[in-house]
Amino acid sequence: MRFFFHIADKYGVSTDGIGCEYAGQDAAVLHASRLAAELAKAGEFFRGGVVLVARATESLSCSASEDDALLPKT
Repeated sequence: MRFFFHIADKYGVSTDGIGCEYAGQDAAVLHASRLAAELAKAGEFFRGGVVLVARATESLSCSASEDDALLPKT
């Protein structure tokens, strides 16, 4: 399964447009916790952020153009 790791802070959300393949949700959550730990080491700017984990759905197109990035197939 493909999971996306978005980073949210007081300035907004930085979306992950690539994602990573993991066998399941537990592995993705472990990766997110590691990302959060690394961000916390980066300094005060990132300490207020959170990592959001989103699982891709099969209805999303992986070959979207910049104009219609990841719109559901119809």
